[in-house]
Amino acid sequence: MNNLFSLYVLNKKQNNFLIFSSIIALVLLLIRVKITHSFYLLFLIWNLVLAVIPYIISNFIKIDLSIKKYNFQNLFLILLWLLFLPNTFYLITDFVHLNHNNLIQFCFDFILLSSFTIAGFYFGMLSISTIHQQIDFFYTKKESTLFIITISFLCAFGIYLGRFLRFNSWDIITNPFFLIESIFNCLFENETWLFTLGLGTLITIVNLIYIKLKSNN
Repeated sequence: MNNLFSLYVLNKKQNNFLIFSSIIALVLLLIRVKITHSFYLLFLIWNLVLAVIPYIISNFIKIDLSIKKYNFQNLFLILLWLLFLPNTFYLITDFVHLNHNNLIQFCFDFILLSSFTIAGFYFGMLSISTIHQQIDFFYTKKESTLFIITISFLCAFGIYLGRFLRFNSWDIITNPFFLIESIFNCLFENETWLFTLGLGTLITIVNLIYIKLKSNN
């Protein structure tokens, strides 16, 4: 009973932080639009919406409570989750749009992009944590840690496909053959490996730290 209560309180705090961080990001963006009369960074809203999708999906997967049941619904939800999960960490690459000669504008946009990145990362961490809890229940610590590492590097590779090759999550349905061909070709590029290893390491560290802190609480 105490564990259930603790889990409820913890989830409530997490959801409150998700809402708070998202609202802060959106408010900052609206302030920027009001001051600059520019809609340039409004695409951040769509990127944040895409980051919410895997978090929602992961909670539906949790309902079944056992990913060892390889039924169609579980497989479909897991594959869908994997396709959309890179969108949560993708927001960190939006810093490429940070380009101003005006110092005040530069600082404000840096804070704005940071707020969206934090919100996106938190959606991603909670989403992975939700699935990790199930894996940790049925498998060993080493296997559940391997899951975190694998998912993190897959996310980094997915982000590379999105940022540099300009693919979207739904291209696996609308343009699968070109996507597969592009993935095969980019595997021979040093840029692909450098980006994936660098960002994958960052995502891994962030997730492992979060999982560790959460388990301690």
